[in-house]
Amino acid sequence: MKKHVVKLSFWLFFSLLSLITLSHAQLKIQVTKSASNAIPIVLYSNDQLGNFVEQVAGGDLARSGRFIALPSKNSPEPTAGPAAINSEAWMQRGVQYAVFLTVRGNQISVDLVNTFSKQSMLQRVYTVGANNERQWRKTAHQVADAIYEKILGVKGSFDTKVAYVAKNGRQYQLIVSDADGAYPSTIFNSNEPILSPSWSPDGRSIAYSSLEGKKSKIVVQDVYSGKRHVVLDLPGINGAPSWSPDGSRLVFTLSKDGNPEIYTSDIYGKGLTRLTNNASIDTEPVWGKDNMIYFTSDRTGAPQIYRMTPNGGTPTRVSTSGNYNASPSISNDGRYLAVMNRGSGGNGFGIAIIDLQTGATKRLTNGGKDEAPSFSSNGHMIIYANGVGGLNAVSNDGSVTQKFSSNASDVREPAWSN
Repeated sequence: MKKHVVKLSFWLFFSLLSLITLSHAQLKIQVTKSASNAIPIVLYSNDQLGNFVEQVAGGDLARSGRFIALPSKNSPEPTAGPAAINSEAWMQRGVQYAVFLTVRGNQISVDLVNTFSKQSMLQRVYTVGANNERQWRKTAHQVADAIYEKILGVKGSFDTKVAYVAKNGRQYQLIVSDADGAYPSTIFNSNEPILSPSWSPDGRSIAYSSLEGKKSKIVVQDVYSGKRHVVLDLPGINGAPSWSPDGSRLVFTLSKDGNPEIYTSDIYGKGLTRLTNNASIDTEPVWGKDNMIYFTSDRTGAPQIYRMTPNGGTPTRVSTSGNYNASPSISNDGRYLAVMNRGSGGNGFGIAIIDLQTGATKRLTNGGKDEAPSFSSNGHMIIYANGVGGLNAVSNDGSVTQKFSSNASDVREPAWSN
């Protein structure tokens, strides 16, 4: 059993997320199952830039699986604005929400209206920082975030980033893109594997493990400047870094003393502190916003998830359902833990979610090889690797599923920013 878990540990450390052989290729996201109560919504605009924002924001809402974004030409009635709405026509079609987008110079005003009551729910003006497509797209994501929050009560996660590692021949690339796959950018190239990317809380830096020079090391890199520094390159494994909630420290796995254990340090490797001391393999730590550290350990014979304070102490087992739980990811609100789960029914590995308040576990996927879950910033979606070269996503209640496609041959271990 111990040998098997060692294999698991290295498999999870070294699983790679590959987007495409060209850094400018873009992931395409397809909703494979929408929520049964998906909400129809119509977006209107009055010019070319407004149409662009309409398409991007409407695409965001549609891809969430919780909205049906209808083109304005297919709305219950043509309308020039909120005052012209015929509530009866909208009610007959069951379309309760409309969004009116008006561009003036480098500003766009947003008016979200309840078509049944003709009441404005949200009025906001956005100033676009620079007159280019990228800035207008960013603003469109922010518009979609605001609409999502106003209607569903939870902030959207469209204006976020995804990091992954792409393998191009024998070369590895650390790539960052928008959450919808747009603007992929290679921020680091290496002839050796780049492993376990993890976002800083402010979204400006990524910590990862690299095998440059055939030696394992933990690196922190600024996403925008490209500046990077080695945190630790001690003998053995230096892997699976995760940030503290305030961004001042990292938690990670080291095997410098022979056995994989959990340690913390500041982001420059100072103040190194050992948290676990067990003959088992302790690995894959994540530092939640609840200021608890969750990690995988085989100390009871098979991989399970444990929790401890940042000062160490006696860990408490968290996972109770299934004979195999690993690769934890915690939601930003500290309520849920997503894990790679194998039950006793022989249906292989899938993504499961553990309610940390009640202890209940719900299996969300049954792909057989699903692994490496990562929560969206709002906790509504979980992106994961399907184990056969692709990425999928599932909502935290299982009602929405997405498939990410590209012409890459192998896609694994996504990391979603806050």
